[in-house]
Amino acid sequence: MFGSLSFSGGVVLTGTALGGGVGVVLARHAWSNRDVPGAVSFASLMLAVAGWCVFSLFVLTSSSLVSARRWTALIGICVTAIPILWLTFALEYTGREDWVTRTTLPLIWAEPVCYTVFALVNPAHGFANETARLTTSDSLTALSVVHTGSFYFHLVYLFVVLVTGFGFLTSFVVQADRLYRKQTVAIILAGLVPFFGISVFSFVDLNVAFGLTPVFFAASGILDSLALFRYNFLDVAPLASEVVLSEMDDPVIVVTDGRIVEYNSAAEPLFQVDSIVGSQLETAVPGLLDAVSCGHSFTPAVRTDGSMGETPVYDPRSTPIRDHHDAHRGDIFVLREITEQKRREETLRALQSATRRFMDVERPEAIANVAVQTADKVLDHPYSAILFPDDDETILRSVAMTSLLERGLDEELAFSRDIESIWSVFESGTPVVYESFDLLPSSKYGYLPVGCLLLLPLGEHGVLGVGSDTRKRTFTENERRFARVLASTTETALDRARRERELRESQAMVEERTEQIEFFNGVLRHDILNGITVVNGNLELLEPHVKASGTSYFDTVRKWSEDIGALTEKVRSVSQTVTDSESVSLETVSLPAAVTRRVTKVKDTYPNVSVETDIEDGLTVAGNELLGEVVENVLLNAIEHHDGRSPSLTVRARRSEGSVRVEIEDDGPGISDGMKTQVFDRNVTSEATGSIGFGLYFVSVMMDQYGGAVWFEDAEPRGTVAVLTFPQHDRPGETYIKKHNSE
Repeated sequence: MFGSLSFSGGVVLTGTALGGGVGVVLARHAWSNRDVPGAVSFASLMLAVAGWCVFSLFVLTSSSLVSARRWTALIGICVTAIPILWLTFALEYTGREDWVTRTTLPLIWAEPVCYTVFALVNPAHGFANETARLTTSDSLTALSVVHTGSFYFHLVYLFVVLVTGFGFLTSFVVQADRLYRKQTVAIILAGLVPFFGISVFSFVDLNVAFGLTPVFFAASGILDSLALFRYNFLDVAPLASEVVLSEMDDPVIVVTDGRIVEYNSAAEPLFQVDSIVGSQLETAVPGLLDAVSCGHSFTPAVRTDGSMGETPVYDPRSTPIRDHHDAHRGDIFVLREITEQKRREETLRALQSATRRFMDVERPEAIANVAVQTADKVLDHPYSAILFPDDDETILRSVAMTSLLERGLDEELAFSRDIESIWSVFESGTPVVYESFDLLPSSKYGYLPVGCLLLLPLGEHGVLGVGSDTRKRTFTENERRFARVLASTTETALDRARRERELRESQAMVEERTEQIEFFNGVLRHDILNGITVVNGNLELLEPHVKASGTSYFDTVRKWSEDIGALTEKVRSVSQTVTDSESVSLETVSLPAAVTRRVTKVKDTYPNVSVETDIEDGLTVAGNELLGEVVENVLLNAIEHHDGRSPSLTVRARRSEGSVRVEIEDDGPGISDGMKTQVFDRNVTSEATGSIGFGLYFVSVMMDQYGGAVWFEDAEPRGTVAVLTFPQHDRPGETYIKKHNSE
């Protein structure tokens, strides 16, 4: 049959077969990506194209009119479906999926379906009607048909649908991001080839146009393959190809399904594999996915580019890639280098750690060691030292050095005043940077491989020196900033250590003076009490020999002797309470019992004194064994300063707003407003009696120890009310510590 086939016939036959094969391949590939928006409609479109080409092969090789008409009818179905599928694909590809609904699709398919049914029912119409005649050219069969008006109407409708699809794609090229333009242009060109061919040859012979269309589909398939595999509009590569810019300084990696599909040159040093594209991201860059998922920084395990220096630290961020259908197509990993930021954070942590360590040490040498260790840990400069001046400030001597510097020296560093560079830093308080080690005596320290030196003052304490090795000839701004902060922190720690040392020395001196005072106070009390004992003994022996005229003088001597003895005992009580320790041990004391004992003692001592009590039962306060003496001193003060022969006193005690209030009221002459606060001073002397007011001072001191208060109020119609308030303490047997007021 094909023995006399010409070249042009061979081209037609080969092109038709090629168009069918390409259509099948593209349909299969699109179907394998059917989860991508537009893939199903594109697969259907390619399947219809393949059907047109395959059925055309059957027509070209047909030997009977019946078979040729049958294959031509099937071609008509494919021809009818292709424009509709083209429009559907264009809508979905350009992001107009919401236009493809159950309402719009029937409207679009209405005319093609109606025409096809009409053509099948009425043989006078359709692509192969009753007028069809079999013709042969170049050993290939063709069908000559005279079409009716309904056919041309149907053909115009299909052309309108095709043009509408091209219109949506063209609009998308203009409006869309340049990311999609190449692939969209490729799709438009692929569709224009058969459309253009049919349009041109239709003016020559419609039958010829339809006969050559499969050849145009072969050329169109080549463009579709380019769009599918070069620009790959069904995969993620085209979506990221223009995002990954070669001029970006930050490493960028594009990943889909866990595999690398694109990267920029800045990312190359990160990869641990030779074949990068197609490799699993976790294999190529170990640890990156974990860092992104945990929100941590990322440090490459090994630098594969062979470069020296500090390993960089990155802040990795992952951004999902979504197409114009909002479908997730992959991820872009951008790694922003944060090496300097990380170094600053580490520096800050080192300074915080040094500050805490400074608080735990007291000796200046220990503080210097902490500072040098911190400088050695944070700065990449191995020669650091701190120098203190000697007592006469003629030599600066090292008290702490880094281990490398210490190993390089046979003895301590020492600089006399003739080394003006170091001494000028110490005396002026101005930091200095030297780009060489020339300031040190070459005969003594010149062998040290120091490239540059930074000297910072530590106030009156000394100098901090930081030296680099010979590879470095300068300090970065961050290194200088850290060194300045470290020097300032070290100076503050040294100041604190000096103040604490001075405070300890002062406290030791105070303790020594206190011990001396207590010693002499004890000796004084001992001698006074012994003297009073001797005086009282002799007064008893002397009393029978005193004449009536000397009785008043004798009573005065005895009274003063008793007062001096009582005063001495009170001095001892107060001294023990205030100076024995830094705190007073308090316990629960029954207030009614303590008050009743002292009231009974006063009544027995002063028969002419009337004392009434009104004390609420069960009152307990925080106190100690001196509580009774406090109450007694207030009672005795009221009796002593009374201006009558028979003083009348009333003692009341009640709970009052969480405390216990004790009132001791007398009917004496009262106290002036000016004296109500002064009577508690230790040096106040009563004008009426001439006695020193030590008793009320004792009361004031003890009430402060109890956490209470004492003051005087006026009584009606005359007299004074002494008010004492105690914190209520309702837990019998419990003891607690009351701290002394440091002031």
